Amino acid sequence: MAVIAGIDIGSNTLRLLITEIGKHHFKEIHSERMITRLGEGLSGSGRLTNNAIIRTVSTLKDFRTIIDRYMVNEVVVAATSAVRAAENRQYFIDLVKKETGFDIEVISGKEEARRTFLGILHGLDKRIHNIVAIDIGGGSTEFIFGSGGEILSRISIDLGVVNLTERHLKSDPILPSELSSMDSEIMAKIKMVSEQSKGIEGSILVGTAGSITTLAAIDRKMEVYNPLRINNCILKLASIRAILSDLVSKSIKVRRTIKGLEPGREDIIVAGTAILITIMEEMGHDSLVVSDYGLREGLIMDAYNKRCTH
Repeated sequence: MAVIAGIDIGSNTLRLLITEIGKHHFKEIHSERMITRLGEGLSGSGRLTNNAIIRTVSTLKDFRTIIDRYMVNEVVVAATSAVRAAENRQYFIDLVKKETGFDIEVISGKEEARRTFLGILHGLDKRIHNIVAIDIGGGSTEFIFGSGGEILSRISIDLGVVNLTERHLKSDPILPSELSSMDSEIMAKIKMVSEQSKGIEGSILVGTAGSITTLAAIDRKMEVYNPLRINNCILKLASIRAILSDLVSKSIKVRRTIKGLEPGREDIIVAGTAILITIMEEMGHDSLVVSDYGLREGLIMDAYNKRCTH
């Protein structure tokens, strides 16, 4: 038995999970998430901004304080697309080490997909055999094609909710022309991967990460987010289309009143919803299974597996 902490440094959200883990045991001890928008401004400048770094380091210091309350055997910290792409990523990595003691592993898109798949499988209904898992993040979208618990192929594309929003959605409320230009970019990039899903017979679409879990919470009009109600729930394409229609008709301020919409996500939820709709339409799915499990669970499981083989 080990106590392992996993931290996912995403382009939009930081997620911490501390678990007690054994061969047939996975018990959550503490869970935390904070939107710091680390990837803010990255698509234009190629650099992490000072404000984004300050917000993120401050949250990581809070995470350090939380971790220090527990008898943690190992801490795994992984950074994804924003840090991968940033010219000043070494400055960020060194600053985090200095301020928190965390050693950041910058993982590739394919490695992110592998560990996300590990996390998703852990929380997924065991009767589901063939899956196409999607992870819509702040800076990239990952596709994982799997069968019988094994990954058949993995693809990471440069399509994230933060960079898409910054590139296209500049008006409030959103203009139809902005929505159209964003949809064109999404379609061009999704078409490149949609053909691959057709080779897996009877595959189930599974979605993870903040945009998708938020859509599930909106669909259920949840006052307080409850992961137990979200994990393995079904989200229909028709419902997602209705949510998008409602979102684009509202200003950012009015969107904040929508039940289930996580504070801090009101500007980027449109991009995430549009990506998901295009994926579902192109891959021929009218529903998907929502997973509240993802990269941070995968980081912990991967670390545990390595401990067991050493």
